[in-house]
Amino acid sequence: MMAEQEILVEKTGPVARIVLNRPEKRNAQGVTFSASMLRALDAVEQDPDVHVVVLAANGPVFGGGGDLAEIMSTERTDREWEFELIRGYNKVVARIASLDRPIIAAVNGPAYGGGVCLALACDFAVAGESAGYHFAFARIGLSAADMGAPTLLQRALGSNLAAYYLLTGGTIDATRGRELGLFADVVPDVDLVGRVDEIARNIAAQSRRGTTITKLALRLGAETGFETSLEYEAYLQSFAFRTDEHKRRLGRFLKKD
Repeated sequence: MMAEQEILVEKTGPVARIVLNRPEKRNAQGVTFSASMLRALDAVEQDPDVHVVVLAANGPVFGGGGDLAEIMSTERTDREWEFELIRGYNKVVARIASLDRPIIAAVNGPAYGGGVCLALACDFAVAGESAGYHFAFARIGLSAADMGAPTLLQRALGSNLAAYYLLTGGTIDATRGRELGLFADVVPDVDLVGRVDEIARNIAAQSRRGTTITKLALRLGAETGFETSLEYEAYLQSFAFRTDEHKRRLGRFLKKD
């Protein structure tokens, strides 16, 4: 589909892989990261043949957070430039979270700071045994108010544990991450690609329109009350009832009986 030096986009049938491709930089996010990632996300969402997306990384580190040498300085810097840079990173996590296609994070190794947020913004994550989330913002004099970390982690863990890990600059290894529900599964590192591919193909075999509607309902359900969600679901499901794909799949299902 498309390839850039720092972001690769690969397609195998209905599964697209967006691959962080700066292994020599621990897949750190530099000044061109946001534009490259937004183009990649647009490309997979606009492709009608893509049913599911995997966010992966080359090299032993999933995401190194911000590229300190490239985006930070010990000298005074331009505030407007910094503001737009940070807004760009925020647009990426918002875009991942709102992507119409299901998106799975394949966390193959440690993730730091903003690299954690990329994975948290996905619908769910599967981890290799060497994976871990590291909240190291304060160690360089920054807050954890970064790329949605406070909101994303509170949604995943609740306010108590989110505060604990963000305020202490804590680390969550793969085993603890699975216990806390941050990882849907943890497998040996060598099995990660195969396991994520299996899950992606399972999702891709479902109704593409149906999974998109499910994502809409999940998104609203996380933000609003139960009664409002039920009313919204009624409209969504009634739409699904009228799709041609539902009619075809229903016909095949009934013939089996």
